[in-house]
Amino acid sequence: MPHQNVAIIGASAAGLYAAYLLAKEGVPVQVYEAGETIGPPARTLIVTSQIVPVLGFVPTEAIVNRIERIALFSPQATAQVSLAQPDLIIEREKLLRLLADRARQAGAAIVLGQRFLGLQGDGAGLTLQLQDRQAGRLREVRAGKLLGADGVTSQVAGAVQRAGYPTVSIQQARVVLPPGAEAHTVQVWFDRDDTRFFYWLIPESSGYAVVGLIAENQAEASERLRCFLAAHRLEATDYQAAQVPTHRFNAQPWARMGDADVLLVGDAAGQVKVTTVGGVVTGLRGARAAASALLRHGDYAGELRGLKRELDLHLALRRVLDRFANADYDALLRLLNRRASGILEVRTRDELARTFWRLLLAQPQWIMLVARALALPPRKR
Repeated sequence: MPHQNVAIIGASAAGLYAAYLLAKEGVPVQVYEAGETIGPPARTLIVTSQIVPVLGFVPTEAIVNRIERIALFSPQATAQVSLAQPDLIIEREKLLRLLADRARQAGAAIVLGQRFLGLQGDGAGLTLQLQDRQAGRLREVRAGKLLGADGVTSQVAGAVQRAGYPTVSIQQARVVLPPGAEAHTVQVWFDRDDTRFFYWLIPESSGYAVVGLIAENQAEASERLRCFLAAHRLEATDYQAAQVPTHRFNAQPWARMGDADVLLVGDAAGQVKVTTVGGVVTGLRGARAAASALLRHGDYAGELRGLKRELDLHLALRRVLDRFANADYDALLRLLNRRASGILEVRTRDELARTFWRLLLAQPQWIMLVARALALPPRKR
């Protein structure tokens, strides 16, 4: 049975990857992107080695560095984890262009400058309303299926009455790699007086790095980063920022419009690990699940089951960490023994569902740390 054509709103990593997977199987695919170009704004990303098996290829053109160690700091403790498979430092703009090239080569059409306005469903499929941003003209496009990959403020999600997700803000500054910092070691600082997440220094090369943090809003993120840079005597050469959705337990990133399926992927679906606010690998997994559901005329919820289990566990762990004080982070790092460290060396943070209980068995004192945190209310910061 021939596949119906699929429209994808948004040339995000998840949207472009879904287009590639569908097009290479012969599905007619059109990607509509509001921007005039693919890629901007540039942003330095760190992803685990799991991106390679998820993509099915090494995104060589987008890799700018490889990370062999993660150094962890709390106010009164330190720890270090070596990585059997290096984390990859990816330039977001290059990754999007790579995925766009792959999608086009597979046969997908990518149409730029097209703002999504709305859709209607009937027994024969969907009618999408788009506006050409340059000419101002309105147009209607027919599609059998629709993927919403249009990011944290997804217009597709709004059109099918799917609630948005709580968001946090990422702010990072590009700096000269400070003296003493190693080009293949990421540094992470936990400081509950400043953020319920953490600060980081991610080397891009032997010469430059990005320093950043996650905060509740952009104003807070900017102010905290300014103070951190000043305290460490670092000078920003430029800044990168993003608003990122956070996963919800009751997420339902799909809907029916008339007789047609509308699926949400990536940031539009809140497919982000809430522990680290990383969404590249999980968004690509969401795109693969959506493509598989469409190719098999199957159940998106079923295809998402493994990813949902992973994201739910990250959210549960984030709710524990939100109760931590600095003393708890001190204890967490001091208790990182050889057995637990060995697990973290070979299992990535995109495999938490496979490693969480093994970690607790490797260091049972962490169970008491978790139990004590759960007895407390979440901290305000």
